[in-house]
Amino acid sequence: MDNTPRYNNAPYPPYPGYNQPGNYGTNYQPYTIQPGPPPPSYVIERPPSNKFPFSFFSHRGSRIFAILVIIIALIGIGLITAYKLNAFGSSGSPAQPIEKCFPNKTLCNGIAECSEGGDEAGCVRFMWDSSMLQVMSRHQEYLWLPVCSTGVNSDFASYVCQRFGFQETPTVSQVPMSDNVGLFSSGSSNTIQGGLDSQVCPSRQYLSVRCSDCGLQQRSSRIIGGTVAQLGDWPWQVSVQIHTNNQFEHICGGTIINNRYVLSAAHCFTGIVALQYWRIVTGTVNLAESRVVSSIEAVIRHEKYNDDTDDFDAVLVKLTNPLTFSATVQPACLPMSSQTFDPDSQCWISGFGKTVAASKDTSPILMNAEVSIISTSVCNRPNIYASAITDRMMCAGDLRGGRDSCQGDSGGPLVCMQEGRYYLAGVTSWGSGCGQAYKPGVYTRVTEMVPWIYTKMEMARNR
Repeated sequence: MDNTPRYNNAPYPPYPGYNQPGNYGTNYQPYTIQPGPPPPSYVIERPPSNKFPFSFFSHRGSRIFAILVIIIALIGIGLITAYKLNAFGSSGSPAQPIEKCFPNKTLCNGIAECSEGGDEAGCVRFMWDSSMLQVMSRHQEYLWLPVCSTGVNSDFASYVCQRFGFQETPTVSQVPMSDNVGLFSSGSSNTIQGGLDSQVCPSRQYLSVRCSDCGLQQRSSRIIGGTVAQLGDWPWQVSVQIHTNNQFEHICGGTIINNRYVLSAAHCFTGIVALQYWRIVTGTVNLAESRVVSSIEAVIRHEKYNDDTDDFDAVLVKLTNPLTFSATVQPACLPMSSQTFDPDSQCWISGFGKTVAASKDTSPILMNAEVSIISTSVCNRPNIYASAITDRMMCAGDLRGGRDSCQGDSGGPLVCMQEGRYYLAGVTSWGSGCGQAYKPGVYTRVTEMVPWIYTKMEMARNR
């Protein structure tokens, strides 16, 4: 058991702490490493010079004038910064322009009523556990209908998957249902739902689509309390790195969800850092050895992310070039609609973070540990996290301590095996201490993020 306080002897000045929500004041911080401090700047003061004949430019007037100039400059910088944050998300990413919509817009009706097409994105879901495809009716919001397997052409499944960034050939099958109303193709459209209409499906066989052959370990087979991972154990694990002090350094983890996107934690990208200073490393369990390096095209941070509570702690990282999948580079499965990860389920965490809380360094070797899902009601008890766990969060670990994520593991995966595949249940987010009793790790609940993920990937494709 490791009872060492959270960020002692961290490699950089600690992430600014804040008190946990609630009345118990437990100090907690996200599991991330912050870049080192900028180099100091120096101001050389020189004797004043009165070269101007006017009284305004007297010694006192010059100071007032200088102060006004500084205030105006700061206001300008603030406005520019606010614009970038609101219009483009973090890191100056071009992926999140402000979307303007018509009043009383209708979702998924096949008519674009928002400038970025957000009202017509995310209108598809895949049902647990058959992966049956459902599309929202374009005539009634939140009425989800299956697609009749005989009502669309053979390219429809590929068309759907490609809109979400999946480039693989999808696996298509049929699911029998007693209901006889399904969706049929009604003509071409620039949206999925716009080309579908409901009719009676005489065969009562509906489309099941798997966009990716995901969640498979590619071999037969230190996170706190963990063991060394073997190459191919967790092929979806990535290292998010930033260029600082003339080298790239590991900052956070992440999970490959398809060949263009990595899912990570929003708090890993809270600063405004140009995209060329970031990179994603994949395909390795040792950061000192050969690996695949990818540059970043865009960072799409959840619009509702709250840096006080770490609610909605999710970010999509779009890669400049598609990944080539191999035995060591593979996606984890995104959970399907209605899929759950029940308390006491045995799942796995992995990452390049600290293996000892008091250590100065993260681990260059990928570590993994088996953890248990802990119910939200238990995790919200006063002696644990005192009602700080929202519906977008989940807890996992061991209430006795000893098995946990730590600094540098932020953004990494919490995966659970169901039906023979590993599904991404959580994104490493925050916690109090590392491996402490009654302070398990807190993870972003991915089942709550899936509609947002699909919407953002589809919108990015449309641009």
